[in-house]
This record gives sequence, C-alpha cells and structure tokens, in this order.
Amino acid sequence: MEDLLFPSAEVGLRYATTAGLKTRAAETDCICVYTGCLQNCPYGTLVLVTLKTRGMTSETRLEKRLRAVVSQSGPLPFHEFMEIALYDPLDGYYTRQAHPYQDYFTSVTVHPSLFGKMLAAHLQDMWLALSKPRPFRVVELGSSDGRLAKQIRAASSKYEWGPLLEYTGVERGSTARESGPLDTLHQTIDEIPPAESRAVLSNEFFDALPVRRARRVTNGWIEECVSYEGPTAHFVDQPPPNEILIYADQYGNDVPVDGHLEIRQNIDWVYAEISRIGERIVMTTIDYGGPSEMVHGQRLAAGTMLSYQGHHASDDVLTNPGQSDLTSHVNFTQLVDSGHNHGLDQQRMTMQADFLSALGIGDHLVNIQTQSELTVAEYAAEREAVFQLVSPSDLGRFQVLTQGKNVDLDTIRGLEHAPGQEGT
Repeated sequence: MEDLLFPSAEVGLRYATTAGLKTRAAETDCICVYTGCLQNCPYGTLVLVTLKTRGMTSETRLEKRLRAVVSQSGPLPFHEFMEIALYDPLDGYYTRQAHPYQDYFTSVTVHPSLFGKMLAAHLQDMWLALSKPRPFRVVELGSSDGRLAKQIRAASSKYEWGPLLEYTGVERGSTARESGPLDTLHQTIDEIPPAESRAVLSNEFFDALPVRRARRVTNGWIEECVSYEGPTAHFVDQPPPNEILIYADQYGNDVPVDGHLEIRQNIDWVYAEISRIGERIVMTTIDYGGPSEMVHGQRLAAGTMLSYQGHHASDDVLTNPGQSDLTSHVNFTQLVDSGHNHGLDQQRMTMQADFLSALGIGDHLVNIQTQSELTVAEYAAEREAVFQLVSPSDLGRFQVLTQGKNVDLDTIRGLEHAPGQEGT
C-alpha cells in the first residue's frame, strides 16, 4: 500500500487513469480517503489516494529523470548516478534535506560543543604552524549548517586568534547558511580567492565525493555502471576507462578476483584548489577509511559503498536515490599522494582517539566534575559523548590527516608521519 497526495480530485483522477488504475473505492485498485469517487471528493483541493500496487512501485521524480538519462545515453558510471542522487538541484539528498543528521550522526552532533572545542585547540596548533597570521583565515570543506563553525567560534574566545578569525564555509547542500558563525560561504572551493595563508578543516567531506565502482575479474577489471530494467536500477558491466586501470594499478593490487574498488572523483582537483588558495597551508582531514592497503585489502574486498537512511546502513545503494546518503571509505594514501603532488608535502596522521586525547579531551570530564549543579544523568551524558568520540569501535576509529604546504608541522599535537610518502 502506498499513499500519494494530489492537489485536486481532477489530478488524482488523471493519475489513476494514465496509470491504468480503476478510480472507485469498490474496485480496490485506487482508494480515495473519501468513500465516494475521486470526482466527488469533499476535500476539494487535496486528495489522498492509497494505491494497492500488486507488485507495481511508483517512481520518484528523480528516478524518472535517471531512467530517462540512461535511456538516452546508455548505462551511467556510478559516480554520475551518485552525483545526481546526492546533488540534483531539485531532488538530490543534500539539496533537499533540511536536516541530513536525521540519517546519520557525526562527531559534531554527539555533543553540543565538545568536538568544536577540541578542534579549536587544534586550530591553535595550526595558527602557530602558520606563524600566527592576522587575520586567521579558516576554511571548512563541507560546512553543512554551520554547526561545527558555531562550536569552534564559541570556543575561540580563549585564544589569541579568536578575534582574528575569518571563517569560510564550503557547502553545496541546502543546509548551508551564510550567517552566524560563517563569515563567508561558497558552493565550491574554486570560488575562494587566494591568500597568504589558510587553515583548512575537512570533517567527513571526502567520503561523500562521488566514486566509480570497479570489480576485478580474471583478466583485469570491469566498471560497474547503472542501468534500468523498467523502473528498477541495477548494475551492468562495462569496459573500464583508463582512470580505473591507473588507480587499480596504484592502489588495488591486493583486491582479489570478484573484489571491488571505489575510485573517488575530483581528489586531484580538490588538492589543486587547496594549494591555490594559500601560499602557506595547513589542512586537517577527519574521515573514516585508512591507507590503501586497508581500504582496498582482503577484509574490505566486497567494497565499502553504503547508503544511510534513518541511522540504518544498507549495501543497496541504487534504491530510492535522493532519499538516503551515499558514502564509502576514504583512501588516505590517495589523499597523501594528491597533496604531495600539489605542494602539501608535509603530512602527519593518527586515529581520532589519539588525536583528541592529545588535545585534552580527557580533561573535559575532570573539569565538569567541579560543577556543583551537575547531575548524575548529565555527567553520564557527558561521559557517553567522550566515549563515542574516542572509542575505537565508534568515532575514535576515524583517521586524522594533517598536511602542510610551506610550513613546519612539529607544532601539531597528536600526529605521526602519514603513509605513502617517506621522510616528510
């Protein structure tokens, strides 16, 4: 059973007719909320119709457009499907979602201020690495609704750079807000003008960039593209472009036959733009994934592409495009290599648990115990938030990568040398 809303009885009747459905309640294929015929609906301007589909499913507007594209141009590489599903101007997941956090949670959402407080401490290290610039220009990739910026700005008052902070957000989604904690907002990085120095933050930005999908076969690789059989999307095999073969040769040697690769798009472009916007750069990326031998190894040979809806994960990434988030693990070795190619030749890396510990997250619970009005329940909530942020089975397993251009990263706490480039 499926409910559909129509603006009038006339439109509802026209839909039922064109869909080949009967229109009277007694005939059971199309049932109005009123017991009479759609033509006599007492609701006037709003008709609710329940379809007994008997195996038939209704397509969304976005699915119809996707199917039309495939019908006209042939199977879609998955990164094009993912781009449309997430960023279609009308019906993409991030462009239509007012509150995407209803489908997933991040380090920013587990506590109203704690993660931003920790990143403010990290920004102190970045400010020192950049030789105390005035103003202190910070760019956040994937700034969403400005929640992290708000937390950081609230915590910045204790630092010398607080009054000097110029915070720029980069966000394509509809949640973007150019107000409050954000001084400026851009849809893409290439809109940001160059400056003498910038600090760049990326929290779960790269995992949402579209990816190609490839599968290893006995004689090489094939690309998995999206096609349609009626209203149902499915994967079809296509010859791989050179991009896949080059990536697989560099990062996919451990993938077994029938194993999968996700090849993230636009990484080189992102790093070229990051390098362009500052003569000196310190950039920190926080995301799930790891070095290539882990992300593209035996354990994750099935691939890591998942959809998220209502805090539930699924490997069905083709159903209901625009209704769920799509994401896959980040190959941090690729980030290191791309950064190195564009002048970000200093790099350090660790897990979020160690990173936050070095920044003093353990002191948070000690400090709040001095608050006489703190209840047992409130302390338990604070403790749970800290646990989520540092637990190796939770957000603490996320990777933290700091990269630098024309800077010394020795002032950055809690980080070790990153994989992929020795001696930097």
